[in-house]
Amino acid sequence: MGFVIDSLRSDDLEDGLRLSTQAGWNQTPADWKRALDLCPEGCLAGRLAGRLVATGNVATIGPRIRWIGLILVDEGLRGRGYGSLMMDRCLGLARRGGDEIVGLDASDLGRPVYLKKGFVDVSPIDRWTGVLRAADDSLDVRQLTPNSLRSVAELDLEATGVDRSPLLGSLLRDPGGICLASYGAGLEGFLFLLPGRSCPQAGPVVARDEASLSALLGAVSRHVRGAPVLLDVPRSPDNTRMLERSGLSIARRLTRMTLGQSHPVLMGPMIRAAVSFTWG
Repeated sequence: MGFVIDSLRSDDLEDGLRLSTQAGWNQTPADWKRALDLCPEGCLAGRLAGRLVATGNVATIGPRIRWIGLILVDEGLRGRGYGSLMMDRCLGLARRGGDEIVGLDASDLGRPVYLKKGFVDVSPIDRWTGVLRAADDSLDVRQLTPNSLRSVAELDLEATGVDRSPLLGSLLRDPGGICLASYGAGLEGFLFLLPGRSCPQAGPVVARDEASLSALLGAVSRHVRGAPVLLDVPRSPDNTRMLERSGLSIARRLTRMTLGQSHPVLMGPMIRAAVSFTWG
């Protein structure tokens, strides 16, 4: 039986995690379940003789943005074109309405492939990691509950221009994660810290200014107690300066890309860290 693409199922999630672990990614079982729960029609499985050997995902973010991620192929079957087939099927799903903005975050290895598919560069994305230094700050930082979804979603909408309430609600309900919020005159920023396979990952992170970001990073430092963390960060002088000051360094450099023309989606001065490569 040849290579077949169909829908990812709940009983595929363990094998999906195996593929992301092979690739050295940071996904956990909860990350795979979130993708399937929020985007069941966008989760694709590539199979050989009924066995899951490849995946791809199209996440719906607001009415017009589609994000491609989880393009994975079993390490023993790479180089046979299966990843390209998964990508083509994802593109077909993403462009179903014809007016969608389609984005992804590409590694240096994947970028030449995506350029051939019609994607163009938008901005560098840097993966920062290390042990955060504790920071002195004067802002009030609190841990939020799912009841705070409305205020978090409002600030996120201001920062991104997109309503990401379903995703933010899922993150707030994640029993393994926390959401920290900084307050001045009002809500000044928030940071989600979620478990990862190798280390906790902070994202999304939204902050109005450097004082708010510093307060959030300081709270994370106290929470993880010397454990390393990682963040996927749109490159900017402000973000770079703050993260270097906080003791982190760049582990990987990637490129945010969109299809056809450059759209600076899910970016802006208040965006301090992305959610993940799956969600932008």
